[in-house]
Amino acid sequence: MVRGLGGLGLVGCVLGPWWAVAPAAADPIVNRDYAIELYEGVAIGDGTQTGMGGAGAARVTGSAGTLVNPSAPAVRGSTDTDHWSWDYHLELLTGRYSSDYDNNGVATPDGGGASLATAGLSLRYGDWAVGVTATAQTAPVDGSTPPVDAQTLRGKVVVARYFSGADLAVGLGVQTVLFELRPTMEQAPALFEISGAGAVAGATWLPRQENFRAGLALESRILGGQVTTESCDPMSCQGYILPDSVESPGRVIVGGAYRWGPTAWNQLVHQEFRDEPSLTLASDLVVTGTSIKGNGIESFGQQQLQRSGRRMSVSIRAGAEYELLPGRLRVRAGSYWEPGRFDDVGGRIHGTLGFDVRALEFHLWGLRRGRLGGTADLASRYRNLGVSIGFWH
Repeated sequence: MVRGLGGLGLVGCVLGPWWAVAPAAADPIVNRDYAIELYEGVAIGDGTQTGMGGAGAARVTGSAGTLVNPSAPAVRGSTDTDHWSWDYHLELLTGRYSSDYDNNGVATPDGGGASLATAGLSLRYGDWAVGVTATAQTAPVDGSTPPVDAQTLRGKVVVARYFSGADLAVGLGVQTVLFELRPTMEQAPALFEISGAGAVAGATWLPRQENFRAGLALESRILGGQVTTESCDPMSCQGYILPDSVESPGRVIVGGAYRWGPTAWNQLVHQEFRDEPSLTLASDLVVTGTSIKGNGIESFGQQQLQRSGRRMSVSIRAGAEYELLPGRLRVRAGSYWEPGRFDDVGGRIHGTLGFDVRALEFHLWGLRRGRLGGTADLASRYRNLGVSIGFWH
């Protein structure tokens, strides 16, 4: 199964250029009646999710799971038998080797995709839990004059609770987004800033003594309103006509996961660590809504409009994780479909790989193990590499 998923992504990398369609001609920007769309069509998250083809709604828990499912902080790990516990994650990814990071159909020979960092902390007390995450992304805007970087900061704060009678974890929270453009080569203030907020909700069902789980996550649309500028006219800001808003489209994620191992997955094990060989398969269906008047950031850098998000997007994601050396090494592989978001630009298939190795064993409010991980996400005109640190669960 692992070889098949990886092979699917490899086929996509080879054949991608044959089905990618050239984008339609962009229109020049003549007024402020447009928005920049903040769309995440690629797998962005922790190493487990990225390595398994972006599938994580029912699989990833704790701090990192908050990125995809607000109920994740309330889902206990198999050996989490204390009355309270905490978790964290730190992930660094770079897509600088991509020639068309956002799949807008225009390849740049020198590359220059986004660099991303995400960190988070979660705390569980009894059946209640809270989680806080932040994701910062910086990408050069190809063709912009003067050169500028697009910077996006997303934050999530969620409250979750586990209902033992129903074997169900439920989470609710808010998501904020801040988008700004900054000159690349200067220590200068941002050309403009736009911020907005929306709601997030999620649930995870993990029937006790069973080997399967199901997850559901919802994200409302975010509309960023008033543009903030420090010293320029929005109709002529260093040569740019600024947008009147940003849009982050709503999403629905439905996921499932199944684990094969010597013992049942959904149970609490009264030991420090659950070191046993296991194979876990996971799959997500991601449906992203439309944008009212969204356009791509790359075309904005060239002072043109390229319509984005006119139609709903559907992505299928799947992957596998195998604990090859129990308590020491896990390996992952997966694949997913990145749908075309721009008019007249086709989608592409991704192949993903990942691993975790145990690093150190120490006492910090109990015996803990650290982990180091790496991921790779490859597709036609797209390369994303990442490293991560966290607890070994």
